[in-house]
Amino acid sequence: MWAKSVIVTLLLASAPPVLGDPTDKPVELRFATIADIPSTALAEQLLRAAYGDLGINVFTREVPSRRALMMADIGQVDGDLFRIAEVGDRYPNLVRVPYPLLEGEVLAVTAVPGMDLKADSGDRKLRVAVRRGVLIAEQTAKALGMVPVRADTYQQMRAMLDWGRVDLALISSVEGFSPLQDEHWDHLYILPEPVTRFTLYHYLHRRHAELAEPLAEVLEQLDLSGEKNRIAERVRKTFNVADTLREEAEERD
Repeated sequence: MWAKSVIVTLLLASAPPVLGDPTDKPVELRFATIADIPSTALAEQLLRAAYGDLGINVFTREVPSRRALMMADIGQVDGDLFRIAEVGDRYPNLVRVPYPLLEGEVLAVTAVPGMDLKADSGDRKLRVAVRRGVLIAEQTAKALGMVPVRADTYQQMRAMLDWGRVDLALISSVEGFSPLQDEHWDHLYILPEPVTRFTLYHYLHRRHAELAEPLAEVLEQLDLSGEKNRIAERVRKTFNVADTLREEAEERD
């Protein structure tokens, strides 16, 4: 009898922890973020505030978009900073936090004023530059019957337009944060109406599934209290200061 008790105790001690065990709340979480996307800074600050209310510290590292999603899915990091809603359906290892994190829209940019998205040359489909791994841009291009031409950076997308390699580029604007705010895009033309609108959600790896609902409640409170807007304004001011310093440095050179 004693031997059986010892065996049971050893088996229980060696068993892996149950996923989502609420007694195992982490003290820190790590996320991969996408490099050179302006809205990333806003998402980071919002999530630092939200997780801070839960007593959790947040750390990030920049990687390419596709790699960030892969790392989140296989559990190399604790989740994905933000993605569209469809990601939760495609990646069962990722749990969508049910309260929206950010709202955005896709804008079409061309080198030719007054361009019509439906315009073509005979039977030729429009070629459109999209940021590699930005799923909403890739989906939108395919839904409109266009040929997506993937680029690793927004600078590459702009160069494609300048060199005439593509007819247009699809660029996201999230809560007013967009690469198009950079003056290097000023010589190009933005179509007046958004091509589509979308909602971004934060995702957790399934081992942290128990955090999804508490985090959603905190995000909702940040929104309703106006703190989300105040965080966005602080981040926007930081960008403005950085732009001013860069312009001053360029003038000195």
